Amino acid sequence: MRPAFSVVFLTTLIGAGQGLFLALYAGDLGARWSLLAPVGARFLAIGAAIAVALAALGLLASFFHLGRPERAWRSAARWRTSWLSREVIALPVFIAAAAAYGGAHLYGIAAAPAIGAVGLAACLALFFCTAMIYACIRFLQEWASPLTVANFFLI
Repeated sequence: MRPAFSVVFLTTLIGAGQGLFLALYAGDLGARWSLLAPVGARFLAIGAAIAVALAALGLLASFFHLGRPERAWRSAARWRTSWLSREVIALPVFIAAAAAYGGAHLYGIAAAPAIGAVGLAACLALFFCTAMIYACIRFLQEWASPLTVANFFLI
């Protein structure tokens, strides 16, 4: 299989944004529960901004493998039957939640952990949607398995 470069870039950039957000949120919770050293609010805000930038660049890269980029808005229209459409919806939700999490830390809003929990849920939903896209590819028998989702999360 030889995927287009845009698919490689979007997968890598979005995954890096998700991973950075998860690391920041885990560090923040660990510090709040006195399991880790305290993490500065500015550090968390800058890290969240980088996670948002990476995910947004991944979203931008996704437009380059569309046959007709001007119709990109249609990609979310079949959310009831398409995992790709669900991913297209989950990605901006994740980006918005990560941005809100960083903003909450930047402005000292006490609800930052709750906002981070929303970001965590969006991140996991995005992981699940992406894994289901790979699991639904029938012509690649190695991926067309119920274990693909578990494997995707473990990797």
